[in-house]
Amino acid sequence: MQRMPVRLVLTVMTTAMMIVIFCLSMEPAEKSDETSGILSRKVISVVYPEYERYPIEKQQSLYEHVQHLVRKSAHFTEYMTLGILLRLCTESWIGKKKGVTWISWGIGALYAATDELHQLAIDGRSGQWTDVLLDSSGVLTGVLISTGVLFLVRRRQKRRNLAEWG
Repeated sequence: MQRMPVRLVLTVMTTAMMIVIFCLSMEPAEKSDETSGILSRKVISVVYPEYERYPIEKQQSLYEHVQHLVRKSAHFTEYMTLGILLRLCTESWIGKKKGVTWISWGIGALYAATDELHQLAIDGRSGQWTDVLLDSSGVLTGVLISTGVLFLVRRRQKRRNLAEWG
């Protein structure tokens, strides 16, 4: 994984993911709510087909609950993706060193913290320490997934090489 084209592609992909996260965090609260609201309504239509027949108070409560889950799931997923990319990118630059997994997670956790600080400057948005924990957990999950996949791929390659020589 040490070849320059791989490094560059992984660096561009990782940077692009960070830019996507940054841009989503720049959305004012109203626009962010609108974006997550579209998916929330789709989830509700599938999971709660009788939703339109519920009393208005129950609809509102259910909508807020589903929207909260959608938003938190989106946070986790985008940071999990970042974690996968960070792990691959970091290793492409520094090699298979012992600390590469934790360095990758540290970079992602730091990015999550700065992203929440950045949101303090956006209309209607707030920086939440709980979101830093959620995002950092997403990064850790992504880092561990990519570490596990790399381990399995390398083990399989090693077995193939041994079989060819044996």
